[in-house]
Amino acid sequence: MRAAWSPSARLSVSAWLIALTGAAAGCGSATVGDGTGGGTGGNVAGTGGHDVAGSGGASVGTGGATPGGHDDAGSGGAPVTPVHDAGDGPAAPSSGDASYGLAGPSRCAGAGVALCESFENGLDATVWRTTKGGDGTVTVDDLHAARGSKALHVHSGGGGMAYITERSSFPATSGDMYARMFLWLQDDITTDGHFSLAEGAGTGTPAAIRFGGQFKEFGVGSDRGASGDWTDHDNKKVPSQVWMCVEIEFKGDTSEFRVWKDEVELTALHAGPSKHRGFTMPTFTSLWFGWWMYNANEPQDLWIDEIAIDSKPIGCAR
Repeated sequence: MRAAWSPSARLSVSAWLIALTGAAAGCGSATVGDGTGGGTGGNVAGTGGHDVAGSGGASVGTGGATPGGHDDAGSGGAPVTPVHDAGDGPAAPSSGDASYGLAGPSRCAGAGVALCESFENGLDATVWRTTKGGDGTVTVDDLHAARGSKALHVHSGGGGMAYITERSSFPATSGDMYARMFLWLQDDITTDGHFSLAEGAGTGTPAAIRFGGQFKEFGVGSDRGASGDWTDHDNKKVPSQVWMCVEIEFKGDTSEFRVWKDEVELTALHAGPSKHRGFTMPTFTSLWFGWWMYNANEPQDLWIDEIAIDSKPIGCAR
């Protein structure tokens, strides 16, 4: 299953603000410009289009998840399990991985979101551009998959980085943006180095907006903007060899981050200008997912699956 697009959502999804870790003072900066810029025109509505409404295409059904409701499926849409509501805190976690559809088929076609990428048909070159350094590699394989049979496999060698970038859904304007991914790390993180798992950038500020971590913990942060180089990190070690559902909210009007792991909020990562004076989110023009360890030499293999992006909470079940 390739990326599933809602053509109307490409214009209505706003503030695709990507929460990404900022380096601690002295850490390097991940640039988004190198090797980015996926093509346009792919995965949009049209006759026979895949995973989107169109004659002959695999439609998500009329209605989909009702705007603002989060918990309801429209006529023809896939049933949706209740998820957390922004401002009200997350719902209680579902009981067990099976409730999230792990090891089941891909749910992208019925997710009812602006973008959903399952990697079942490989890496769609009309949506994603690959960037890698050193001996880093980016492939799609069947060694681990959260859903379906395939996932993105990112290998970063010593001192390297490897990631995929999409630009097709940008630019975005002010508002809320949520990004959800399933994540598997092959090995424990052994250094205190700063790493990014996703990064966005755009206009209005030179800041790089990051989700990743430091000190072996998840984190959010920024670099190159008015608030300087900073990372707020969690207080629990990132696990390995287990699928994690991670969702990030990037709130444009207030420039705030929020992060949930398996639908439980990581409250230490609720960050923004109240903690970091002068911090603002940009109007985003690009977003990448992958791995970059800046100030430590630590190779890593990770798998990413069922990437979903929308203007409202997504949760783990879709």
